[in-house]
This record gives sequence, C-alpha cells and structure tokens, in this order.
Amino acid sequence: MGILSRRLRAVLASLRSDRAVVERQFRRAYGRPLDLGHPVTFDEKLQWYKLYYRRRIMGQLADKYAVRRYVADKGHGHILNELYGVYRHAEDVPFDALPDSFVLKATHGSGFTIICRDKAALDAKAARAKLRRWLATDYYLFGREWAYRDVPRAIVCERYLENEERGELVDYKFYCYGGVPQVVFACSGRFSPGGLRYDAFDMGWNLIPAWKGKPGTGLGLPPPPGFEAMKAIARDLSHGFPFLRVDLYSIEGRAVFGELTFYPDSGLVPFTPVHYNRFFGDLLLLPERPVIEPRPARGVSPVAPEPDLAR
Repeated sequence: MGILSRRLRAVLASLRSDRAVVERQFRRAYGRPLDLGHPVTFDEKLQWYKLYYRRRIMGQLADKYAVRRYVADKGHGHILNELYGVYRHAEDVPFDALPDSFVLKATHGSGFTIICRDKAALDAKAARAKLRRWLATDYYLFGREWAYRDVPRAIVCERYLENEERGELVDYKFYCYGGVPQVVFACSGRFSPGGLRYDAFDMGWNLIPAWKGKPGTGLGLPPPPGFEAMKAIARDLSHGFPFLRVDLYSIEGRAVFGELTFYPDSGLVPFTPVHYNRFFGDLLLLPERPVIEPRPARGVSPVAPEPDLAR
C-alpha cells in the first residue's frame, strides 16, 4: 500500500466518531449490536470503558516508557527491567552498540515489539523499516483505545528476559478489578509452532477452564516463584481503576514488570466457553456515570521521555 493510500485511510478513519468505530467493530466481532446502555459481558464493558472512562493518567500508564515512572513512584522501581535506551527515530537505534539480545518496543501501542534473541541473526534494515512504520502509525485509530490517544511516539530498548529453565519467557497477566487481582493468565509457547497460549488461574492457582482466542496449553504450569509478592504488586499498581491488567514476569524468583493494559485484545476476542464472557464481565463494576477528564494536547504525555534518554 502506497504512502498516499495509507494517509487517506488514516484521514478517513479519523473522521469517524469513537462510538461509531467501537460499535462497528463489536458488531463485526460478535455478530450483534453493542448495548452500551446495559453492557454485561467483559468485552461489552471494555467498549464502554474505552468511551466513557477517560482519566489523564491513563496515557502515562499505557506509555511503555512513561509507565516506568508510575511504577517507581509506587515504590516498585526494583522490578523495572534494565533500560538500554529510548529513541525518537528508528535511525537513532544503535544496533551495533546494543547487546547480543534485547527487546525493542514502541511506546504508543500494543504488539509493536521486536524480540531479538541473537543480534547476529537480526536483519537491522528490516527492523528499522518496521520501527519507522510503527512510529508513523496512530494506534489509537484502530480500536479507539483511548489510553493510547496522546502517547508520544518513541522506541524503548530493554534487556531481553528468559526463564532459562523453560527456554522461553512466561508472561503472567493479572486481571485486576477495582484494584484486586482476581485471575492470572500464564502465557507461554511464544516461540512454539502453535504460538502464544494462555492458561487461566485464580489467586489460589486453581485452573479456570477458560480460554481466549486459542486453547490452553494443558501443561499444568506450577505457580511462579514469588507468586504472593507478584499478587501484591499487581494489587498496588492497579489500585484506583475499575479494571487494569498488570503484566509481570518471574525471573529467578524475582518479579519483573512488563506493562499495564486497560483493554486486552481491544475487547474483541471472546472467552471460551461462552459463559466465561459473563463471568469476567460480572467482575468488572463500571462507574454509574462516565468519567471524562480533560485530555492533554495531542502528542503530549503527562510524563514525556526525559531529555537524557531521548535521542
């Protein structure tokens, strides 16, 4: 697709209202209209959350760099992953100077990640092209996930993490409701032929037979070392929000921060079996009235990258 065509599509997308886009996407995903007046399932409530729960601080929490200050201010600076650099432009990423393994993430969206396990095998030219494409993308326009709307665009480079005993990184996604972690999804198999899969557990590490998008692993994963500490961290970081997903890793028994997410899968991937869509929805108690705070100027984050880190 040419540059002009992409720009035209972006302009047309920007002319549609948030509500129109959200309702259209929900109908396409579920084959029925979205009831914003009486949402009951988890994904219905996430659409309401996008449209009617808008606090300025959410931009900081969605920002893959600015969130680090939020975590530190909460007293959890020790769980932050090692930061190699923050770059304004794809051309600024110093591939030659980076370690043999690392992770690159765009600050302003979801899924904008390059995982480099072996720099010798990395096509740096292709990686730069991908980074440029991400930096030119207004992620907010895709699903109107409001928290991403005003996040400044940059590239974050962090240390590559791995659970050496498994030869991969297990991701623990805590679903927190009203500041209380209720369910954790253990995600594994990122580099397997079947791709990433999820197993759901309650806070007693009892398996919940619910899946999202793909079947569970069936591996009977044990709870991670430091699980109790991870629950406490998730509780602290999610305090004050009707819903917030807190992603953590467990590396040699030590919790390491991943990211915070308000709208998993943009609220467009259902749970299986179907009754779990209501189960997870019942846990999410929405405010009686919309919460709409004035937003900052477009492209200005409550916490912008610091000058000594921004290249």
